Amino acid sequence: MLLSLLKHSFLRQKKAMAMMVVSVSMGTAIAASLIALSMDIKGKVSKELRSFGANITVTPKIEGIAGIAGQRRYLREEDIIRIKTIFWRHNIVGIAPALEENAELSYGDKRRKITAVGTWFKKELPLPGETAKFEAGVTTVSPWWAIEGSPPEAGGVVLGSSLSRELGVREGDEVLLDERPFKVTGIVETGGIEDGRAFLDLWDMQQLKGLPGKVSTISVSALTTPMDEFAYKDPSLMSRKEYEKWYCTGYVTSIAKQIEEVVAGGRAKPVWHIAETEGIVLGRMSMLIYLLSAASLLASALGVSTTMVAGLLRRLDEIGLMKAIGADGIQIIVIFLSEALIIGTAGGIAGYVVSIGVAKVVGLKVFGVALSERALLLPVSVAMALLIAAIGSLLPIRRALKIKPAVILKGAR
Repeated sequence: MLLSLLKHSFLRQKKAMAMMVVSVSMGTAIAASLIALSMDIKGKVSKELRSFGANITVTPKIEGIAGIAGQRRYLREEDIIRIKTIFWRHNIVGIAPALEENAELSYGDKRRKITAVGTWFKKELPLPGETAKFEAGVTTVSPWWAIEGSPPEAGGVVLGSSLSRELGVREGDEVLLDERPFKVTGIVETGGIEDGRAFLDLWDMQQLKGLPGKVSTISVSALTTPMDEFAYKDPSLMSRKEYEKWYCTGYVTSIAKQIEEVVAGGRAKPVWHIAETEGIVLGRMSMLIYLLSAASLLASALGVSTTMVAGLLRRLDEIGLMKAIGADGIQIIVIFLSEALIIGTAGGIAGYVVSIGVAKVVGLKVFGVALSERALLLPVSVAMALLIAAIGSLLPIRRALKIKPAVILKGAR
């Protein structure tokens, strides 16, 4: 009997039913696409935010008398690649060492006391136990550096833009650094303190200062999980279970802790303004996604409700007759919910299919790469569609339950 009533209802209201399926599918498609975005957004946005610079800095650990006396300490160059052996090694996307020392730069009769920096601009490092190589250097942690010319090779130097203007030095000129000749291979402009410095290849700097195998800092760019309340908790006060959870979550603090464990004599510190900015941006984007998802579901439910109410007005005689011959409220509810079930299932499947294309377009337009396809979204889409259809049927059900058979069958409206 129920199947016969449903078949009759759908055949009589083909356009209305089609409109409701379309409404449900569109609302579901938008919500499912936003959910797909929210699943990938942390990694994608975190990767985009790496263009802000390194979010972890490793410096020598100086404590006690050494710190009071102002002694210089250095990190070992050989420990750099060990950063790619930690638990979160796949989240490490950039590493750049630096050896900073005071030096005298001469050009003609002009002399300046400057800070000279030895670093890698671009260098491939062999990964322990793997055939693949890891690209490290300034380009991986500070991609915004604008170099006019080429990075320094052996015997070359790159000058900051303000320093080159002050001395009148151009690309191709020769300068003296601590009385040793270097050819200017390029000019770098960053808008920061780097514009007043000179940059050499790390090996050249180590030889110039007699510090073979030494570096003063290591900048690390890592994809991280946004900081929450738990992430700020002091690890020394955590229980063993809490510590394991913290250590195995990609917080910037837990990744810094693991880096300290592999870099001898090093202290890894998060660059807090970058880490906090990332958390704020991701938090606000997530909130926006939730609000847009809720709005799309609500709009779709209103569309279903409006169409169902319009259909109900055409079915007043039918509902009145059913009540007159003994149908109770539960049976009326079952009919409407059964229609909602069919509409929701069809709309959910259609919405999932549409969401796959929408997610790809959004991913390509925003991040330059398609979002991941997730089979989990199919049951989620159907569940959301059923929720939309169920909410949309509430008002029609209430109005149907208030119908009085005697009034309807007499012809009064």
